[in-house]
Amino acid sequence: MKKIIISLILFYLRFFAKIALVIHRPKIIGIAGSAGKSSTKNAIEAILKDHFRVVALKGNSEVGLPLSLLGIQLDLYSKENIKIWLKLLLLVPLGITYLKKFEYLIVEMGIDDPLPPKNMTYLLKIIKPDIALSLNISGTHTEQFEKILPENQQMNSLEKHEHILNKMAEEDTKIITQSNCSCAFYNDDDQYLKRALQNYIKNNHTKCKSFGKNKNNTLSFLDYQVDLTKSMFSFLSTEGEIKIEFSQMLLPQVYQYTFGAAILAGLECGLTLEQIKTALSKNFQLPKSRSSLLLGKKNSIIIDSSYNASKQPVLTFLDLAFSLKKQTKRPLVFIFGDMRELGQFAKSEHEEVAQKINQTVDALYCVGELSKKYVLPQIKTNTEISVKWFSHALALGRHLKENLPVNALLLFKGSQNTIFLEEAVKILLQNPSDSKKLCRQEPFWLKQKEKYWQQVN
Repeated sequence: MKKIIISLILFYLRFFAKIALVIHRPKIIGIAGSAGKSSTKNAIEAILKDHFRVVALKGNSEVGLPLSLLGIQLDLYSKENIKIWLKLLLLVPLGITYLKKFEYLIVEMGIDDPLPPKNMTYLLKIIKPDIALSLNISGTHTEQFEKILPENQQMNSLEKHEHILNKMAEEDTKIITQSNCSCAFYNDDDQYLKRALQNYIKNNHTKCKSFGKNKNNTLSFLDYQVDLTKSMFSFLSTEGEIKIEFSQMLLPQVYQYTFGAAILAGLECGLTLEQIKTALSKNFQLPKSRSSLLLGKKNSIIIDSSYNASKQPVLTFLDLAFSLKKQTKRPLVFIFGDMRELGQFAKSEHEEVAQKINQTVDALYCVGELSKKYVLPQIKTNTEISVKWFSHALALGRHLKENLPVNALLLFKGSQNTIFLEEAVKILLQNPSDSKKLCRQEPFWLKQKEKYWQQVN
């Protein structure tokens, strides 16, 4: 019965969202990928907002996306409240006029599962982008994709991992192959995307544009520099060179892909490189706790990327922090929380991160059972690294407050749900008012955390 009700609600939401799209016909920019969707969405919005009426939709799921198209903001944390749902469903038909205000929609199209309603096939029933971007494929959400492993075929761990990533790429790139988009941008450096798109690119080469390291791409990377005062990126496109500086932003090199995709989108919308450079430098803002630069106690500097974590971003941020360590001669302290939703690949993914930790940090503080099981054994043999594990982030933050090295460089990276590293960041802030810059500070999350602290204390 519950499944029937959910199916009816999803149909109801999808029906009115599609009516709104048919009536108002905004140009749609859709973004897919395992990581970087939100940052890319923000970058494209920053580029377009001074020149067009544009909205970056907040929802990216089977529920959040149609609601966003109707201008309805669901409190994600009230999903179990029947009264809120009834009120929301009554508002849905009134939302079909929301899109009349906008020329462009920018939307994340994230997949969590190979099956509907959490796959790309389902999302394309709601919305089909005119401009489609495919960013990358990584180990995020591999746990949900384990269900499609062939049962009658013997595969080792590496073969299973490759099979899952290839299947994820096939599903994710449907944003290009099955959307009938007028223009598609893809990351030429991602082997899984290239493999999944190989045949499509051959048959649709005129509307497929690539970005990446190779100079043969439509847009290629030229240079990257970062220090504690700014980040700089430069690119070469078919329209010429573009160099962009972001003052007081600490952006890892992987943001080349974010800005590369966004620049191509801006060009496709008719803007010049100079217009793109000016708008991006002026308007781009980082989401909370995603590479935020904060001042900490004892003259420490905090790199707060506590919002979420998967292997590749963790490795990227360790490289960034290590570079800054060498520049500033500060000790590097890594505060690491479990990487979740990795299924049978949790061991190998955490162990790969452990290898990088061994090469980069001076001290390691961990939270979570996965880091305890898979990371600590790899690090404890390294006598040059101080290592401690804590059952929760509050205990870690309190300990670090009393034992923090002077002038330390602190990197925070961990997954969501019960890890809550942002609460350790909060304890270590030089200015308590900076807590408003941290993720998950809404009343719902604070209440959830309080319940969790009571359980673990």
